[in-house]
Amino acid sequence: IENELNIARSIQMAMLPKIFPPYPDRDDLEMFGSLVPAKAVGGDLYDFYIRDEKLFFCIGDVSGKGVPAYLVMAVTRSLFRMLSTRESSPERIVSQMNDSMAQTNEASMFVTLFVGVLDLPTGRLRYCSAGHCPPVLVGDTVEMMHVKPFLPVGPMPDLKFEGEEIIIHSRDTIFLYTDGLTEAEDVSHGQFGVDRMMEVLKRLETNKPKAILEQMTDAVQAFVGDAKQSDDLTMLALKL
Repeated sequence: IENELNIARSIQMAMLPKIFPPYPDRDDLEMFGSLVPAKAVGGDLYDFYIRDEKLFFCIGDVSGKGVPAYLVMAVTRSLFRMLSTRESSPERIVSQMNDSMAQTNEASMFVTLFVGVLDLPTGRLRYCSAGHCPPVLVGDTVEMMHVKPFLPVGPMPDLKFEGEEIIIHSRDTIFLYTDGLTEAEDVSHGQFGVDRMMEVLKRLETNKPKAILEQMTDAVQAFVGDAKQSDDLTMLALKL
């Protein structure tokens, strides 16, 4: 069983972008991502790719942990890739993912999901959040992005999702994460929390994606100490 779980972990990690910087020939985009599962395999995911000078990206968190969550994570990532190759509207991508997953979801699992489509020449970001943690925009100020409240993906078909839109300015960074960050627990079961996360982002000396993830990881590890990791922890940052 341990050997099979190790193989499954290798397969999961191979699904995710893991070479950074991913686009070394571009000077208009910096990215960095990380995923640390709480068990051998987990249910968090992130993905991104460029099509027609648009960056398609997502981050998600499957309900539960372990092998069941890993299987749903694999389906979610595959659906994102398949649907976004022919669709550029984030809300339609999310809606189609939801309808497809709801058809075969006898286990009633769900995925919180954030899907974004960033037009690289203009900085126009269209996005849709399905019950996921709101990203943080890190630039001259540090502010949470507005996300409309919707149910996660998967529990039932024909859910209504709406898209939103903002302009990302040059030198701004979008920081995305799963609740494994804000709900990371110390030995007394205290949580890292949103306020502590925002304080780390406000104290940054640079908003380069790699530096953000490294400093946030250090802050979480210092807070958690010897406590066992309680949830998958995933972070993704992108900077124009």
